[in-house]
Amino acid sequence: MSKLPQKPRLIARQPNAPPPPWAVDPDGLLKTRPGSIKAALTGGIASGKSSVAELFVAFGAGRVDFDALSKKILAPDSPYLAAAAALFGPKAIKDGSLDRRYVGKKVFKDPKLRKALEDIVHPAVWSLMLDELKSAESRGLTIIEVPLLYEAALDSLFEPVIVCFAKPETQLKRLRERNPELGRFEARRRLKAQIPIFEKIRRANIVINNDDDLPRLIASTRQAWEYLFPDKGVPVQ
Repeated sequence: MSKLPQKPRLIARQPNAPPPPWAVDPDGLLKTRPGSIKAALTGGIASGKSSVAELFVAFGAGRVDFDALSKKILAPDSPYLAAAAALFGPKAIKDGSLDRRYVGKKVFKDPKLRKALEDIVHPAVWSLMLDELKSAESRGLTIIEVPLLYEAALDSLFEPVIVCFAKPETQLKRLRERNPELGRFEARRRLKAQIPIFEKIRRANIVINNDDDLPRLIASTRQAWEYLFPDKGVPVQ
């Protein structure tokens, strides 16, 4: 008999660190209110965060994706792209767009360079996120997908925080399947560049295990939804 997914439970957590000065919410857009929850979704690299976010959307949640917003910020002819090009040199631009492979190799070798890029991108993405929340239609749950939530010290601004979990060996396998150009050493370096997944689990409110198959992931995400909204059902999958 297959093991049932563990039921989510709300865990008291300690914020990682004070947020950076640009991470402010003057209009209270991130504040959770009765019937309206703004939840951060994070996890390790290649842990399947997008799959969990898509399931929440299927259940009726709204979604804001930091990765998608960063691509908007670094669109061709954007001043942020020009700033990134100045940081990495002309090889960082390919056919008018950011060469993510080239930049990825650079930033995962040099933490100072990675921090410099984040200082360009993160404040602009944060501002764009607030704009999206202002214009979005009201929903019971909005999932805000923030891959570097803990690394960027943004966790104290969100309640609850949901962590999508996969074992390191699963992350490594998925990362190399997604990016076949990465050797094993380079893939491991990218995993080690982030806060360990077990530390993220310790700091989270709700944990969703994405180390198993899709039916179990659906069941775990459904349980998280029903925990957050015990009086709301979810669509039959």
